[in-house]
Amino acid sequence: MGYILDLTVILGDVFRTTADNVSVEDAQLAMDRHVNSSLRDDIHQGIRHFVTGSFATGPRGDHILAGIVELIRRYCVSPPAHGNG
Repeated sequence: MGYILDLTVILGDVFRTTADNVSVEDAQLAMDRHVNSSLRDDIHQGIRHFVTGSFATGPRGDHILAGIVELIRRYCVSPPAHGNG
């Protein structure tokens, strides 16, 4: 789960900062920024927190999915809305 969230954050960074012209260097910079930021630790700590709590009372897929969605909303910036007119 942590790697999926990490990848989601990194891809969001790549698409926000490259204006649809992604180079290998851009992707590497985005990965480096993520690894060197506190976001990675925060994300993985958040996952440990809700997974540990979920399995303490028995596995609950809906609770885990809700936790993942919450972390994505918290750490992934939504793309700007495009107007249709």
